[in-house]
Amino acid sequence: MPIIRLTTCDSVIEATFLKNNLENEGIECFLTNEIFSTLVPVYNGMMNAGIQVMINEEDLQKASKLIEQPYDEKPLVCTNCNSSNIKFGFGNRKRWKILGVILSLLVTIPFGNIKRHYFCKDCKTEF
Repeated sequence: MPIIRLTTCDSVIEATFLKNNLENEGIECFLTNEIFSTLVPVYNGMMNAGIQVMINEEDLQKASKLIEQPYDEKPLVCTNCNSSNIKFGFGNRKRWKILGVILSLLVTIPFGNIKRHYFCKDCKTEF
């Protein structure tokens, strides 16, 4: 039975919480990349690095339904203008973040954690 990656988490707390929820539902799972992601957190979020939650392939549908359940039912709105025109991505500073990736590759030192954020399409606020 093949083992696959369910998701990637940024923190040990988030990954452990998810692992415990999966195990409570009877889904066997384990975490990988825990130590590296804790010791060098600047690489989390780059090229899918982070703490990975691994499961059996046959449990994929059950686990996917479990992690898709929203924790709260409040709709996502902008913190600045209360608009619901929200997108998840690199935001309005996309060019600078891509330049940071290229520079990081050239000098082999990361220039910051390049992560995707929510941003408002109306007022261009990132949060």
